Amino acid sequence: MVEASILNLMIEHKKIRQMNNHRQIRNMSGFLAGILTGLLLLMYIPAHTQTHSLRQCIDTALLHNRNIRIARLDGLMAGEKNREAKSTLMPRLNGFADYRYYTDQPYQIMPQAAFGGPEGAYKEIQFGVPQNLNANLQLAVPLFNPVGLGAIKSTEIAVELAEIQKIKTDEDVVVEISGVYYNAQVLLNQLAFMDSNIANTNKLVQTATLLYQQQLAKSTDVDRLKLQLEQLTTQRNTISSRHRQALNALKFLMGKPVTDSIHVSVYETSDAEVDFRPGTITDMLLIEKKLEFSLSEVNALKNSRLPSLNAYGVYGSNGFGTTGSDSFFNFHPIGYVGVQLSVPLFNGMNTKRKIAAKKIEVDKSMVQKEMVAEKARLDLINAEMQYSIASTTIATVSAQVDLAEKIYSNTVLQNSQGTANITDVILADNALREAQQNYIAALIDLRRAELEYKRVTGNLLSENN
Repeated sequence: MVEASILNLMIEHKKIRQMNNHRQIRNMSGFLAGILTGLLLLMYIPAHTQTHSLRQCIDTALLHNRNIRIARLDGLMAGEKNREAKSTLMPRLNGFADYRYYTDQPYQIMPQAAFGGPEGAYKEIQFGVPQNLNANLQLAVPLFNPVGLGAIKSTEIAVELAEIQKIKTDEDVVVEISGVYYNAQVLLNQLAFMDSNIANTNKLVQTATLLYQQQLAKSTDVDRLKLQLEQLTTQRNTISSRHRQALNALKFLMGKPVTDSIHVSVYETSDAEVDFRPGTITDMLLIEKKLEFSLSEVNALKNSRLPSLNAYGVYGSNGFGTTGSDSFFNFHPIGYVGVQLSVPLFNGMNTKRKIAAKKIEVDKSMVQKEMVAEKARLDLINAEMQYSIASTTIATVSAQVDLAEKIYSNTVLQNSQGTANITDVILADNALREAQQNYIAALIDLRRAELEYKRVTGNLLSENN
C-alpha cells in the first residue's frame, strides 16, 4: 500500500508535463478494443482471394473429390456388369472355318464280310481326299439358363448397392470437408484472439518501458512483458501454420490444386436453431442391401443345380478336293438344327459347400443389421444430448470472454493509475487467454456436435449444410 501511494503521488506530480497524451490514448483504448477483433478477422481474407462458404466447398468436393469420382466409376462398372449378365441370354452367332491338307489319309477299319470276305476279318482302308475345307455358321439360342438369370438378379442388386455406396462416400466426404472447414474457422478465430492479445501486450510493453525510463517501473516488469510478447508471437506463428495446413487439406478434399488460394468464411451460419428431421441412415440402407445381395447369391447357387436348355442351328459348306493332274475341289452344303439339354448331376459337393458358406454370410449380415440399427438409436440419443450441451456451453463461455476482456481492460486502467501492478495485469491477461481458449474449445465441440447431429439424422447431404 505504501508503494502504491508513492506511485500515485509521483504520477500526479508529472501528469501536467507528461501524461496528457497517455490519458487520451487510454480514453480511446476501450473503443479500439471493441472493434479490434472484427478488424483482425477481416484482415485474414485478402480482397483478391475468393472466400468459400461451407456449402460451396461441399458442392465443389461432390464434383471433384477423388474418392467420389472413384465411387462414381464403381457405379458405372456395376452397371456394365449387369448388362454383361443380361447378354448371356442373347442369341450367339459364330462363324467357323477349317482347312486341312492330309499328307497321309486317315485309315478306317472295315469288316471284310461287307465285301464278300470272311466273317470276323477286317481290312484297313483309306477314305477321303487330301484337301478338306469346312465353313459354317452356328447360331445358339439359350432357352432356359438358370445361372444367367441368377447373375442378372445379383448384378441388379449390385447396381443398387453401388448407388448406396456412392451416397455413403458422399457423406464421408461431407464429414471430412466439414471437419476441416470448421477447424480452419476455429484457427481463424484463434489467430484473431492471438493478434488482439499481441497488440494489447505490445501496448503494455511500450507503457512499461516508458514508466521504466521515468523510474516508475522495474526492469523485471518490462522483461516479463517482453517474454510474454515473444511467447504470444511464437504461438501465433504455430497457429498460422496450422491454419495454412487446414486450408491445404481443404483444397485436397475439394479436388483443387494445392497451389490454389482459398479462404474460409469468417462467420458461418450455425444450424443451432434448426431441428433436423430424422431420416434413413445410409449405413442401414447399405447393410440391408448387402443382405439382399447375399440372399440373391444363395438363390443363384441353388439355381445352378437346375438343367439348362439351348437351341442351336448350323449352316455351311464342306469342300473336298485333290491335287495332281486330275485335281478338283467341290463344295457341298450342310445344315442342321438341334436342342441341347445340360443337366448337372454331381460336382463333388462344391455347390453345397458354397451355399453353406453363403448362408453363414447371411446370418452374419443379419447380426450386423441389428448392431447398426441399435447403434443408430444410441448415436441419435447421444448426439441430441451432446448438441444441447454444446449449444448451452458456447453461450456461457462467450459471456465469460466478454467478462474477462472487461476485467483485463479495468486492470490495465488500474495499473496506469497505480492501483494494480504488472503481476495483476499478467494474471488478468492469462485469465483472458484462458477464457478465449475455453471459447475455442466450446466452438469446436459445437461444430462437432452439429456435424454428428446431421449424420445421425441423415441430413449430411441436405442443402442447409
